[in-house]
Amino acid sequence: MNTRYDQLSPVPPLTANTKALIAVCVTVYFVDFFLTSLGFRPGGLYLTDILGLVPARVIQDLWIWQFVTYIFMHGHPAFAFKHAHPWFFGSEIELRLGKKGFLFYFFLCGIGAGLFNFLVNSVFLDVTKLYTPIIGASGAIFGILAAYGIFFGERYMLVFFLFPMKAKYFVLIMAAIELITGVQARAQDNVAHFAHLGGMGIGAFYLYFKYIRPRGGSGGQGKRESEREKLRRQFTLIVNESGGKTSDSEGPKWN
Repeated sequence: MNTRYDQLSPVPPLTANTKALIAVCVTVYFVDFFLTSLGFRPGGLYLTDILGLVPARVIQDLWIWQFVTYIFMHGHPAFAFKHAHPWFFGSEIELRLGKKGFLFYFFLCGIGAGLFNFLVNSVFLDVTKLYTPIIGASGAIFGILAAYGIFFGERYMLVFFLFPMKAKYFVLIMAAIELITGVQARAQDNVAHFAHLGGMGIGAFYLYFKYIRPRGGSGGQGKRESEREKLRRQFTLIVNESGGKTSDSEGPKWN
């Protein structure tokens, strides 16, 4: 019988890839901080303008690497509190998906969040705002949050350490808040709300088609698995009925 970490401790184990991603984000932050303090500006641009996601740079200069590098750029030391989320939620998602599966999912949500926010900005925002860099791993983190709500939605969480709430409802509330604040388009809050929504939505779609739908047995694979299970039960019944005439040590046994 497997024992969940939360039966022993409220803090999950820090898994390998989760630890590596947090370490990379922290390292990049301090490198950017010190280089900026020293006046390092290649081509007259800050590292945030080069490695952050700047829609105008993607459109005009095809700096497509920004869809990946923006994830690891952060502009405020308070991001350390944000990375408590990958620890608490990401570690268990990594245990569920495996190391490679979790890493793929993290970048899928992060890149997808950048693409979604890029499209929204390109269509609805003023042209002058297309030069504002988008930075941070929030899109990927919200994707991890969506995965937690899907896989462990029936678990209770203490919201603000006071109010118990099922994880799936907490995730839905977070999505609603991001949608409302994103539609209000309050640029002064400096938050890419549509990137958060993009990370959650893309992550949810991926998990549904990769894990939930096949498990539901709606396709041909699910029907074949159901038929195999039915044949196994029939065979087990036949073996058990015929085995009554022989000793217990004879014949195959199915668990």
